[in-house]
Amino acid sequence: MLSKKFYISVFIRIILILLTCLSILFFARSDEKLFTITSILILVIIQMYLLLNYINKFNREVADYFAALKTNDASFAFHDKIFPYISQEVRNDIAHVRDQLFNITELKEIQQSYFKTLIENAHTGIITLTESGKVDLINRCALELLNINRISHIKALENVHPGLYHIIQNSPAGFEKLITIKGKTKATPISIRISEFKQKQSKYKLISFLNIETELNEKEIESWHKLIRVLTHEINNTVSPITSLANTLEKLYRNNSEKTITKEEISDRIIEKTFEGLHIISQRGEGLMQFVNNYRNISSLKKMSFETFKVAELFYNLELLLKDKFDEKNINLTIDIKPIDLELTADRNYIEQVFINLIKNSCDAIQNSNGIIILRAFKNENNKVILEISDNGVGIPEDVTDKIFIPFFTTKEHGSGIGLSLAQQIMRLHGGSITFNSVKGDNTKFILSF
Repeated sequence: MLSKKFYISVFIRIILILLTCLSILFFARSDEKLFTITSILILVIIQMYLLLNYINKFNREVADYFAALKTNDASFAFHDKIFPYISQEVRNDIAHVRDQLFNITELKEIQQSYFKTLIENAHTGIITLTESGKVDLINRCALELLNINRISHIKALENVHPGLYHIIQNSPAGFEKLITIKGKTKATPISIRISEFKQKQSKYKLISFLNIETELNEKEIESWHKLIRVLTHEINNTVSPITSLANTLEKLYRNNSEKTITKEEISDRIIEKTFEGLHIISQRGEGLMQFVNNYRNISSLKKMSFETFKVAELFYNLELLLKDKFDEKNINLTIDIKPIDLELTADRNYIEQVFINLIKNSCDAIQNSNGIIILRAFKNENNKVILEISDNGVGIPEDVTDKIFIPFFTTKEHGSGIGLSLAQQIMRLHGGSITFNSVKGDNTKFILSF
């Protein structure tokens, strides 16, 4: 809304123009009417020009003001000299809009500064790349992990870290892997994750690095402690009876004065007891050798032989292979594959062995007459192939959930304790993972992610 002052000024100028035009009639009777009328017309034109210029001045000042707002020019002050002809109410509204815009701009700058500081001080290395491979952002932690001073294009990594460059260039969104980056003095274990995002019409690739050396060292020490406890328990269970039995046999060949008995004193009973004892020692020795062989199987897997095959073929082969087991315990097997022609690139023999162990575990866990085992396969939102096996068995006790992947740990009376440990190692060799969810007394689900 315009002020009264503006309307009055325009009105006076229009009246003056009208009066000047009417003066033409008055001077039309003059002897020098041509000169007079021409002068009056020139005066009218000048008055109209001044009127238009007066109005346009207002438009220019408004345009300049909003141009200043566009460029965030806070120095372009708002006062009566700039908009003398706008009402106070409108001036207040415009001033409020201006203040709001400047507050938003200031808040945006504060947020940008905050996120920049946050990224620079994060313990995770962060790199964002444009579609052309240009480095849009890289923080200090990433530079330190990669042992470089600066980088403008991802191509520069090809000579410094060729393995990492290949991963970044060829890996899809959602890719995660543990890698090792070689530095000047040592190699550092790094967890790398790749994701993608869009900003306006531009597509970016986000690479994050996390130094997990400390965590791995702690986890390795913890794993060794757990393994040593299990190994000690298993070896002790084998060696202790052998030692005890050897002492018993030794006593058979000594008399009350602790002297060795003569040949004549060796009775048929002593010979029988000796053979029984030696047979038991032989059995325990074979058990210890089997234990060593099991450890060798875990620690020296053969090289992976990757091939692409249909998951449906794998699941239906397992169904035929273990049909007798299902019939024996009256277990209903359900297979759910989406899409039905889903393919997997892996070592088929090893993955089949993993599922045989998991299915047998599920069969052992099912203690009711309405047992259910479900095999599922699908691709998740990150385009990873997921294989699942679930059952309605007794579940895994909470107090052993952190031990089930430890070699030789078992809750079964005659179990070897290598099935799940072997499955975990096989999945790691595939660059994947095996996890589980379990509710004691209800169900258990193992998830294999490739």
